Amino acid sequence: MKIKAKVRFILLLLVLPLFGCDDDGTLPLSEYENVDVNVYFYFPNDREVYLGTTRGASSCGRMSHSYAQSKNLESSDNWSYICCTIRKGSDCYNKIR
Repeated sequence: MKIKAKVRFILLLLVLPLFGCDDDGTLPLSEYENVDVNVYFYFPNDREVYLGTTRGASSCGRMSHSYAQSKNLESSDNWSYICCTIRKGSDCYNKIR
């Protein structure tokens, strides 16, 4: 491959993401509230608990914070949660939180 062709190829790879292609599976931020998600809660010792399914990232966060509060962990910063989108036949197509 000539140098000019290599440069064009590299530029093409750098410019393509600017055109909104989501072949990599990313979900646009504008869709975070319009997608069903599975909610996973993580205790400080990394034990995972499945909390269920809800609609949108905000609801996922509320479910997780409520669960943390019920376990007296609300003031602790050692717990975490993940919101996994339910899309394209997958239970965790992307993690949006």
